Amino acid sequence: MVKSYGENVQRFLLYISWSLAGTFLIIMTFSVFLQVFTRYIFHFSYSWPEELARFSFIWASLTGACIALERKKLHDIDIVFTRLPAAFKPIVSVFTHFLVCTILAVLVIYGFQLTLLVHPQLSPAMEIRMSYVYFAVPFAAGLMLISYICETIYRIKELKQPTAKR
Repeated sequence: MVKSYGENVQRFLLYISWSLAGTFLIIMTFSVFLQVFTRYIFHFSYSWPEELARFSFIWASLTGACIALERKKLHDIDIVFTRLPAAFKPIVSVFTHFLVCTILAVLVIYGFQLTLLVHPQLSPAMEIRMSYVYFAVPFAAGLMLISYICETIYRIKELKQPTAKR
């Protein structure tokens, strides 16, 4: 039951991440295309497409990191983990999951505080609040944290099962 609920949550978060990353990549591509087109064809340039592309790149990168985490495609240094005895691997795995959850929680908390701090600041070209850009950090860290909590619950449940069933 926990695994199926966790899988549904992770699948939903992956859908959100893919949708946002794809949307921001499309926005970034079109804004760069507009900037290049107007500069070299019409010999003038707008100031806002470059800023929009930069902000879209930030959001696309961080939501892409959520996808990479969910698909287990982030790089991993497992030289120590592979040399551990089989009995210790599940315990070390749960410990590292708790550590990653702690780091992601810190990113959510301090990222949100930073977002609130820069809320009055406006971007130079588009004059939007910089908090919309900075919110990408706690948002992406929050998605990763929820996904990692589901995975940690599954690992703990797996750890509690007798070794014969593993």
